[in-house]
Amino acid sequence: MSEAKARLVRELTHLMRLPTGDKLSLQAFYAEAQAVLRRAKDGGVVVPAAAVEWISTAEQRAKDPLSSATQTAGLVAALRELEG
Repeated sequence: MSEAKARLVRELTHLMRLPTGDKLSLQAFYAEAQAVLRRAKDGGVVVPAAAVEWISTAEQRAKDPLSSATQTAGLVAALRELEG
C-alpha cells in the first residue's frame, strides 16, 4: 500500500473517533474531514465513495444510531479495501 493510501486510512480512522454530537464538535469534524480529503487529493489517492458519504452525513449519524452503525460499517469495509 502506498504511503498516501496508508495516511488516508489512518486519517479516516482518526475521524471515526471524533465526536459529532454538538454544533462545535460537528464543525471541527467537518473542518478536519475537508483537510483529510484535500491531502488525499493532493497525494493522488481516490477517496472511496463510502468514505465521502460517511463524511457528508456526520450530522445525521450524530442523531440516528442505526444510521451511524450502517454508514460506519460501510466506511470500515472501504478502509479494508484500501488496505488491500
